[in-house]
Amino acid sequence: MAKADSFTAYLEAKQRLKPSAPTAAGATPLSLLFKLAESGPMPLADLQAASGMAFGDFALAVSDLGNSRYLEVSGDPGHEVAKLTPLGENVASLARPR
Repeated sequence: MAKADSFTAYLEAKQRLKPSAPTAAGATPLSLLFKLAESGPMPLADLQAASGMAFGDFALAVSDLGNSRYLEVSGDPGHEVAKLTPLGENVASLARPR
């Protein structure tokens, strides 16, 4: 992917993932991307626990990230695992605070 495409993906992600209101722990959909970028694929239950997000907020964030093609969820119900797509990895690396 060209750098211009990467930056465009970053800007689109930043706009789409802009939190309407921060959660108590300050977690956002973008913070889920960062967590997956640093840890690799994770069971959804572990990712939610690490995020500190309420179930409803977490479910919405995962759905939005999946619809944006930043992450994939696979596995049997109750044992789903989230992993970043190449686009999600790119956005996470571009958006990571320095």
